[in-house]
Amino acid sequence: EDADLKVKWSVEEYGEWGLRFWVSLSLEGTEWFYEESEKRVTGIVDEYNYQAFLDPSPLMVTGHKSLKGLVNEFDEKGYFFLDSRAKKGDLLALRYNLEENPTGSLTLSNSNGYSQNIRFDQAVSQIGSPSKSKRSLQAIYDVISWNHVYDKINQRPYTCLSRNWNTKKFGGFGVWLNDVLFNALLWSFFDIQKAIENLEAVVAWQTKEGNYACLVTGNDQWVDRSQPPIAAWVLWNVWQRSQNDEILKQFYESVLRNHEWWHRKRTLNDLGLVAYGTSQDIGNGLYKGTKLGAKNESSMDNSPVHDQAYFNPQSGLLESADVGLNSLLCLDGEMLSLMADYLGQNVKSDELKKRVEQHRERISKWLWDDRREVFANRMVDGSFVNSIAPTSFYPLIAGAASKEQQRSLVENYLLNQNEFGGEYVLPSVSRCDPAFNDNVYWRGRVWGPLNYWTYFGLKRTGLLDEASWLAEKSYNLFMKGWDQRLCGENYNADNGQIKDQSDTDEFYSWGALLPGIHLAETFDINPWQGLSIDLNADFEEIGPLSSPFGKITIQRTEEFWTLKLDQDLEIIGNQKSKIENLQISSGLISFTIEQMNHDSYFELSKTVNEVQQNGNSIRFEQNKIYFKHSNNPQNIKISFLT
Repeated sequence: EDADLKVKWSVEEYGEWGLRFWVSLSLEGTEWFYEESEKRVTGIVDEYNYQAFLDPSPLMVTGHKSLKGLVNEFDEKGYFFLDSRAKKGDLLALRYNLEENPTGSLTLSNSNGYSQNIRFDQAVSQIGSPSKSKRSLQAIYDVISWNHVYDKINQRPYTCLSRNWNTKKFGGFGVWLNDVLFNALLWSFFDIQKAIENLEAVVAWQTKEGNYACLVTGNDQWVDRSQPPIAAWVLWNVWQRSQNDEILKQFYESVLRNHEWWHRKRTLNDLGLVAYGTSQDIGNGLYKGTKLGAKNESSMDNSPVHDQAYFNPQSGLLESADVGLNSLLCLDGEMLSLMADYLGQNVKSDELKKRVEQHRERISKWLWDDRREVFANRMVDGSFVNSIAPTSFYPLIAGAASKEQQRSLVENYLLNQNEFGGEYVLPSVSRCDPAFNDNVYWRGRVWGPLNYWTYFGLKRTGLLDEASWLAEKSYNLFMKGWDQRLCGENYNADNGQIKDQSDTDEFYSWGALLPGIHLAETFDINPWQGLSIDLNADFEEIGPLSSPFGKITIQRTEEFWTLKLDQDLEIIGNQKSKIENLQISSGLISFTIEQMNHDSYFELSKTVNEVQQNGNSIRFEQNKIYFKHSNNPQNIKISFLT
């Protein structure tokens, strides 16, 4: 016929995440040439000129000898394989996915006025009863130990996301930025060297511009984008658990360069806030220069908080100030200022502190929706994004929420069963949002990282009851799967299931953040409370755990508890409350303990020369000190001079 042939597609309803569905329009019959700038493919058949006009441009164009070759590639290599990308071929596959391209068309025209039969094909790929603390510790160790592998390509050990992804999806290795940083964090409970190995795997892919790559695999490199800036938090946490200064010296400058890149490359107009994006001047990875690429940078690729955001192809930015990103960048700067202080870089520390304070103020004022009384993403025109995620709680960990804002976040959203409360928490979008019912990836499901940042935000701001509530919920959700030896990439927020979604990995490293949150209720090291131990928690023995003083093992009976350290030091006591800011140095052991609720004693295995309570010398007998019960609600600082 003397007419154009048009192929169109349109998504009416998603059955699962559109990223998983690829439309491949395949042209055969001659040698075809892809002209990217013109958005067209051209070829000559029997002296007739054909042009296929594409709207929009495909995400990938690959060349193959035949349709069978294309199908075999999908079967054997998956859709992340890039080596077959081509501008010409006997068969050109024009590849789209339904997340980035829910609608599109191809129009084939014959410039000679005559149309041959051209074949189009569509390819679519389709144990006793240990304490909760001890179970949490064992689960974390089992998960990250199984996923700790040797990368033969780059010749280094690291902890992968999942062995399944490594072998079937990533071409032998895969460093997804935040995943591997969380793995470093999880290893720091037990093995500082393995934490360092994961930090090294991340910094190895830092670009010349300064950012850490979003994703690097055996098939592709997403260097045009990064992921949320959490490296400084992880580095400071690893250092706190070891106090090995060589770790700071090795990584500080690299983490600082990544932090500065965010302010330099992702600042949104003159708002004093940053946004997610994809850089135009580096790399050639899949999705570069697309809205999907910019959403990749958030790690929450299909989250409804991005649905309304306009993608500016000139700047490469989503024109929406993301509350989670800005809060984590603010925290990143704060942790870097602590490092700069410690390393004696006073000028840099002051510069970082000043910018952090300005950033906090901007978050508190510009990202707070007075009408809904919640933090939310805000577009450059001043309108707020309708959807909210647990990232709305992230200003807590940045120290950017006022007391009144904290109250509203907790009462109206965190504990509200129509928002983020309920039996299985935290859903990745509020329960009243239409996207919650999608139950696909970041549209409704529960994710360990979202709970993790919310938990430590609550802990930082002193909302300890709410933090304990979230820790208990996280533990119960995780153990629902762990009883079947599953560690979910994510979970159904209605029933806690993992396997209800076919693209949810069943043994995914960052799923171990959920028991990690619960473990932090018993044993934690953070920038605000230092090393803290809850001696009233439900456990008999946990450890050995990493600490600045060597490995710590904690034993507890009905009558007393014992802290055992590597250097043959024991601290024994009978006061069942929380110890914070435990410090051990040459000649001094000190800690702060909550209000005494009964007559108590503490005893050291070393000779004690002096004991101080809140800085004042008090009497003691040999190596033991006794305290009478007091109604004084103040915490008590106890120091042993040895």
